Amino acid sequence: MKTILPFLLLAGSLSAQVMGNYGAQQQTYSNVNFNAQYRGVPKAAHFVADNALEISINALSNQKADAYTAIFNLVQLGRTADETNNLMNTRLDGFLNDLKNMGIPATDIYIDMVNFLPKYEYDVSKKLFSKKTFTEIPKGFELQKNVHIRYTNPSLLDRIVTAAAKQEIYDIVKVDYFVTDQQKVYTELRAAAFDYLKETKKQYLALGLTLDSAYIISAENAWVAYPINRYESYQAFSTQSLDPGDKNNSVINAADKPTSRFYNAVPANDYDLVINPEILEPAVQFSYNLVVRFTLPERKPQIQVKNQKEFVLVTPTGEVKTLKVE
Repeated sequence: MKTILPFLLLAGSLSAQVMGNYGAQQQTYSNVNFNAQYRGVPKAAHFVADNALEISINALSNQKADAYTAIFNLVQLGRTADETNNLMNTRLDGFLNDLKNMGIPATDIYIDMVNFLPKYEYDVSKKLFSKKTFTEIPKGFELQKNVHIRYTNPSLLDRIVTAAAKQEIYDIVKVDYFVTDQQKVYTELRAAAFDYLKETKKQYLALGLTLDSAYIISAENAWVAYPINRYESYQAFSTQSLDPGDKNNSVINAADKPTSRFYNAVPANDYDLVINPEILEPAVQFSYNLVVRFTLPERKPQIQVKNQKEFVLVTPTGEVKTLKVE
């Protein structure tokens, strides 16, 4: 037993490292859901009908984006409309100049006016024989714009964020991913699914099941998952439990727990085919599903009919006998 125990402890440690903090947290919160989603549950085969066979093929293609668009939000406050507009233009000009120095052309930058609104505050006045009166009065103006920036090199985003921070622009709204020729990706997925179907039919033929003579109907579907919809968050921490006696007449100050976010790609568990299976950076994930139903001719029972000839023999004594000849 002394030689086995260290090995078991080491195996448990390795398992935790492979699982990661997010996986460990999901298993702690919901052990059933975690097992079903991340460890995979075998799906049971089923019969469609006595003379029907249905084949479903799922294909996935992970594609690196050809272009990206980052959107930054700017908010500027001022006492007057002119002051607000001038302050906003000063920040924008500095930001646009840094983008130009990075090699981003003006045609890849779009400035979207969001709103330009007056701001109000309450003025409190109290008369001798009345209660307090709250009156809204103009306080200033708020100008809000969005800057859309298109780029093709993903590493350029770090420099863009740094340039934005220099102008006190800290709100990056989102980053959109674009694949130029999506139709080409779907054509590749469809061709791969059809090739997979051909090989499947050959395997069934080896079992004596001829699908080429069956009545065929099919359906297909396609969809895409962008990285913006695949980010998830979790908190990784361990909290010490207190004894009941320690809680009496005690003040407990809980620390702020950091929230982590990460890219969680569509898992390949339920896919028969995966194009570009290894993902290093967030990718645009295209899915294609093909369902084909083969309806085979109904089998008819085989009835064997034998032709028999009968002869009648009359004996000299007048007795009649039937003779069967096959």
